[in-house]
Amino acid sequence: MKLALISLAKDDLDGHGPIALLPLFAGTLLDLQINAAQRFGCEKFIFLCPVTHGALLQKIDAMKQQGLDAEYVRSPSDLVQYASDQDHIIYLADGILPNAEIVDQLSGPPQEVLFTVLQAEEYQEFERIDLNQRWLGIVSLNASRLVAMIDIPDEWEVGSALLRTAVQADCPRAIISDRRMGAGAIAHIQSELSAEQFTRRKLRDMPAEKDNFLNRFLLRPLIKRSLPKLWTKRSAPQYLQIFSLTAGLAGMVTAGFGYAVASLGLLLLGSIAQFARTSMAQFDNGVKSRDWTGLVLDLLIASSVAMLVLHASSAVTLAANLVIFLLLLAHLLLLRTGPGNIRLALIKPDIRLVLLILLLAGIFGPIAFGIYAAALYSGLSLVLDRFLARDSSKNPGIEHD
Repeated sequence: MKLALISLAKDDLDGHGPIALLPLFAGTLLDLQINAAQRFGCEKFIFLCPVTHGALLQKIDAMKQQGLDAEYVRSPSDLVQYASDQDHIIYLADGILPNAEIVDQLSGPPQEVLFTVLQAEEYQEFERIDLNQRWLGIVSLNASRLVAMIDIPDEWEVGSALLRTAVQADCPRAIISDRRMGAGAIAHIQSELSAEQFTRRKLRDMPAEKDNFLNRFLLRPLIKRSLPKLWTKRSAPQYLQIFSLTAGLAGMVTAGFGYAVASLGLLLLGSIAQFARTSMAQFDNGVKSRDWTGLVLDLLIASSVAMLVLHASSAVTLAANLVIFLLLLAHLLLLRTGPGNIRLALIKPDIRLVLLILLLAGIFGPIAFGIYAAALYSGLSLVLDRFLARDSSKNPGIEHD
């Protein structure tokens, strides 16, 4: 069994409490470290915290309610109880967060490895091993080596003690190159300032190559600016969830009375709120469950637009309008579930773009015109998507990600 040992022994440079409890991405740094440990394959979580903190106790209680095995210890000597030849331990030092590449490396079969970087001026914040290398705060060891902790004074740092144990045992070293360090192989967060810098770097690197023009040039830039403030509010995801569902229900009610512009405006706002909510969680590396909120909102939108079509149609045009509406839904479903083509990403319609088309049609004319325009646009996009996909399959060397 793999054990995760996460340190909360050091306070941040501002003296506000353990580094691991710094706010980051709608939670704390500790949340991301736990998510990384889960991806390592760890089944037990041990938190080293010399001073008891209420936030840590609440986190442990929440983990236990989720069925996870979590507890905390106060001193190095307490770790001896976990010494076992059958178990393996992975240690994360204060403020250390590995990237996906290192997480994947540690998620395989248990192995002893010490992560280091070659000596350089810019890495002086990491502990020196010898004249050539510094330790990056991550070590994977057989849990039986925790027996050495029994002779360690309680005032010693566990990280330094584990490092000494690993070096004495000639533990294999994984040297992280300067190029990988520059690409963010290891995040070393020590203060609110470094947490903000890490956040800005993540936001700057936020992937956008698969977005259409509405998301890429309008919605995502606005959400990027809003995310740092949203992340500081623990309840922001719940508020966005409530708002998106409330807007969807209100949009369906107004659609029932035939108010097209008000209904489509509410539905568009609800969809944007849901888009912001999913963006908040994109850096969370934990196991993702199915987002039922998005599914419910899609059903509310489809029902509302169907009501508006009924209100806007006469006895003569009703059948035709319903057929076009069903074609629009089929086009969107096929575009969402089918293989995407990167060359078409900029113009590929989604639910928000279709709602915007319908809203503009409702403002300047009958909504039926918007249904026809959206169906034509999505249909052409679907044809181009399938044509380019077939062309790429015949000529696999043409398209590049």
